[in-house]
Amino acid sequence: MIDVHVRFFDLDAVAVDPSLLSASERDRVARKATPLLRQRQAASFHCLRCTLGDVLGAAPASLAFHLADSGKPALVDAALHFNVSHSGGIGMLAWGSRELGADVEALIARPTGRLAQRILSMPELDRWHALPLTERSDGLTRAWTRKESALKALGSGLRTAPSSLDIGIDDGPWSLGAAGRRWEGADWARGVPEGFRAAVCIEVPHGR
Repeated sequence: MIDVHVRFFDLDAVAVDPSLLSASERDRVARKATPLLRQRQAASFHCLRCTLGDVLGAAPASLAFHLADSGKPALVDAALHFNVSHSGGIGMLAWGSRELGADVEALIARPTGRLAQRILSMPELDRWHALPLTERSDGLTRAWTRKESALKALGSGLRTAPSSLDIGIDDGPWSLGAAGRRWEGADWARGVPEGFRAAVCIEVPHGR
């Protein structure tokens, strides 16, 4: 198992304490278009602050964040790395001692060939087409969470085409080399709500 911690949250059920949020976070919440989206955004900030505050032994409201060079949010004056993902009302938070990315997604309802071409490399696409029809939704969602977690770990997000990464869609651990660094990943199963898939990707230390 890779060295990372993960928690999932039902964002619709979180009793948010607005006093824990920063002014900029409250502004982001207020800009959401509907009450449901405002609840989910506020709950995400609340869960992030409460969880990392517990990990660090710090008051949740005291945590300070900034945008790292990669463009990802990062803690100020703390060595802990983290990444957040949302899908509908489900939130995912991963944290660890090294650069990482995380993604949670609802199972893709319509796993079309056109969508698969946007996500998969050519070898992955051939493997996906060989799957029974009943397994294609799971296979494509698994691939999507892997790609998204890897791209978030790299800090490139969807500026890099997911199909440019060749990670594989079969069960088991996976890895990649990119930007002169090595990364290892895993499909995360523990605690994932029914109907969702999740993955994490974390940097491999030098010398391993």
